[in-house]
Amino acid sequence: MLDRAEALLTRDCMTRAGFQLWLVQPPSADELRTFPYLVDDVAWARKHGFGSDVVEAVNARRLADPNQRYVDGLSPERREAALATLNGTRPEGLEARLPSGGVMRRSAEGCTSEAQRRLYDDLAGWYRSSKVVADLTYLRQRRVLADPAWTAALRPWARCLRQQGYTADSPDRLRESVAERGRADEIAAAVAEARCAQDGLAATARALDTRHGDELTAAYHQDVATKHRLEHGALPRARAVVAAEQE
Repeated sequence: MLDRAEALLTRDCMTRAGFQLWLVQPPSADELRTFPYLVDDVAWARKHGFGSDVVEAVNARRLADPNQRYVDGLSPERREAALATLNGTRPEGLEARLPSGGVMRRSAEGCTSEAQRRLYDDLAGWYRSSKVVADLTYLRQRRVLADPAWTAALRPWARCLRQQGYTADSPDRLRESVAERGRADEIAAAVAEARCAQDGLAATARALDTRHGDELTAAYHQDVATKHRLEHGALPRARAVVAAEQE
């Protein structure tokens, strides 16, 4: 709902400025599903392997994006004006200091910021909290992979793989071992990864992900609470925007 409303508001803003913007098809459920540690769904592995077909679908949709074709077809001057209208002229006005280090900045002007300001009201608070919360995902996954419990659970998983003909001590190494092979080999390796994950690695990953996630949420509870509050407050405005489009 929120993403749809933001896209509609951004499109209308660009239209008022004399530019076109198309609403693109949202990603499929398979494209949205992620396996940050390893593939642990045998049925998904049989269908997608390690997900190379999903990546290809995403890339194909990106190449077919009418918005990219439109921008590419503009004159250099007109293209610069369109991008400035969408994103603002300079990355100034909004700032988020990330838990993992570094600072993200963006313009408080442009149609993207206008749409988010109309939805969330507190644009600076929304930008900061949403970037911080998104960064917590990266931090959580990094902590899981560095946890001794993850390392310990890899050993029986690797033994299981060897019984199925694969020599790899981590999911990354398994992917590397079949990277240059064909689709059938990718699927077979992914199915082996998922089957062996049922012996304990998948459960360990879920438990560690929850524990480290809870710890990070507690440490950055103010940003998490701000994001939740602003999203909740934006829902009535988002529903009104989407409803108006459907009339």
